[in-house]
Amino acid sequence: MIRSFLKNLPRLGVFLLALLPVLIGGFILVSIYGGEVNEMSQPVDIIRRGSYPYAIIGHILGGSALLLLGYLQFSNRLRIKFPKWHRWVGRGLVAAGCYLALSGLWMNQSVQAQPDSWLHDTAQNIAAVGLLTVLSLGLYFIRSGNITKHRIWMTRAYALCLGTGTQTLLLLPVALIFGPPNGLLGDLVFIAGWIVNLVVAELFLRKSRRPHYKLSELLATSDYSQPRANEEQVWLNGAAVGKEIL
Repeated sequence: MIRSFLKNLPRLGVFLLALLPVLIGGFILVSIYGGEVNEMSQPVDIIRRGSYPYAIIGHILGGSALLLLGYLQFSNRLRIKFPKWHRWVGRGLVAAGCYLALSGLWMNQSVQAQPDSWLHDTAQNIAAVGLLTVLSLGLYFIRSGNITKHRIWMTRAYALCLGTGTQTLLLLPVALIFGPPNGLLGDLVFIAGWIVNLVVAELFLRKSRRPHYKLSELLATSDYSQPRANEEQVWLNGAAVGKEIL
């Protein structure tokens, strides 16, 4: 039992890290649209974007869907048992991710910039463009039938989306030691959240570069009594891609 708990501990940690931004987003929506907002209750960055309600609502809802449903997309059991669900949810999450990035870019360009926010806003713009890029690559590779590279780029996309959770975890100890992290310190901690996530994602990908599958997983996807979908037949007839090891 203890061994099973320790084995699933990283997954639990990722889920809690994904849940944290969702709770923060809900709190922000309640604070902005359920009562008066001031600098004592919300960061200045959120106050600046509060004048664009549809953009910030979509931004938070799109990010929440990406974090919660995206977590389930990495489940081998669900992917094998419900392949159509995996495909359709994946398409919706790519759309949600694109809206998340584009709404962030639009709000950054539309709101009035603060004198000391250039580093913070630049980092957000780079992260948004990066998210669009990795999502596009993930979509391209799955359309090309390269499942391995699709998983690699979607893992990187999810790591970027988890940035808010990591940023919050990093801000808490910094705030306890140095006080409220404003200005350059806050911006550096903000950027560090994305860097930490991407480094951890690359270490994970390097460790699991060559996936192995259980016999039960292979048999679950090998029911030849059922007619094949057109896209599956095209993939079977196509040339071999990637370096998957069965």
